[in-house]
Amino acid sequence: MKLIAIDLDGTLLSRTGVITEANQEAIRRRQAKGDLVSISSGRSIHDIEELLKRSDLSCPILSGNGAIAFYENERIYYHALPKDVVQELWNVAHEHGAYVEFYTNAGVKVLRSGTDLLKGELDEVLPHDQSFTREWGEREIEIQNEQFGLTYVDAIEDIDFEADEVYKVFVYSFDRRKLHELRKLYEPRTDILITTAGWTKIEIGHPKASKGMVLTQLAEHHDIPPSDIVAIGDNLNDISMFEVAEKRIAMGNAVDPLKDISTHITKDVEADGVAYALDHYIDN
Repeated sequence: MKLIAIDLDGTLLSRTGVITEANQEAIRRRQAKGDLVSISSGRSIHDIEELLKRSDLSCPILSGNGAIAFYENERIYYHALPKDVVQELWNVAHEHGAYVEFYTNAGVKVLRSGTDLLKGELDEVLPHDQSFTREWGEREIEIQNEQFGLTYVDAIEDIDFEADEVYKVFVYSFDRRKLHELRKLYEPRTDILITTAGWTKIEIGHPKASKGMVLTQLAEHHDIPPSDIVAIGDNLNDISMFEVAEKRIAMGNAVDPLKDISTHITKDVEADGVAYALDHYIDN
């Protein structure tokens, strides 16, 4: 049995946010061979569950960049951030006027004003940053709003940082300078772990939560040796799971740092690169 961990955005999911038929069938073929195919993503547990349900797939879920491991109605573990840490992270982001999502046991909670904030920021940044288009930015906002399990609140006080068990704080911005300033303030902390799945994002979790750590724990839970671990991904938050996988498959559209440590490079996400990898690289 092999343990195969697959990222979602930029890897398994198309740009339209679906798992294509080709990718679904390739996953089922691996499962039929006895392999354990898991989904390892920065997305929320509720979002991943819905995506799998719509594709009629059943897989272990490694959510929030390794904060949660969940399979067959069993919560293997859950790394929540302390209430005071979440409050401090919010205070910093709020002072800089940044968009923030809180990943909780009740879904992703976000201020109702968040979409307007991002649209306004897009208008402010575009005249000075020509590295992306308005169409791309507007689609990015749509993607955030298309998540399953979103809960909108009117005020930050409507979120209980302790009872809601916040396991990830997600900061999003089109303003590179703003993100740079936030990183300078967040990165010296030792009580959080920071990663990213793109230049617009800062993803913050528990220091014991990473895709590599959760993948190792899932392998141990199922008595799967490190030599039988496979990872497929495209971005910087996939590096930690590449570091523990024997076979490391980067998407054709992956960032260079991930390609540099990969054992194979498959096709792009829009060319069903996951299906190609599952059919051609796992048993070779």
